[in-house]
Amino acid sequence: MTHAYARARWLATVIVQDAVLVAALAIALATRAPGPLTAALVVAIPLVLGWGIVTLHFPSRVVIDARGVTFSAYGREHAFAWAEIEQVRVRRFLVGDRVLVRMSPAPPWRGRYWVTRGIERYDDLVRELEGRGQRTT
Repeated sequence: MTHAYARARWLATVIVQDAVLVAALAIALATRAPGPLTAALVVAIPLVLGWGIVTLHFPSRVVIDARGVTFSAYGREHAFAWAEIEQVRVRRFLVGDRVLVRMSPAPPWRGRYWVTRGIERYDDLVRELEGRGQRTT
């Protein structure tokens, strides 16, 4: 079953989050204002953008089937086969509009994904992942 965010939401995320960071970096470079803030922005913004692309920690789509689960974003995928997964943890928060899904074993740049209520069939997705977590432990 495929769970995905509406395309408009994905575009808003890219525009609001990624484009604002890129714009802040461009402004910092264009003004050439010397100082620790400019230096911090020049280092931190590319790292934040790169880490988001490498980790896919905010996937735009989650696909669950009999073989496993796949988290996708930025044209990339992290796929996990059920046979290889030892543990699936779904952490709920008081806010109730998001969960943190942790797959293990996984290297540091994979296996941790935020899923928010805006994704299609959010409750079904969370139930399925929680069910898989109970079956693997």
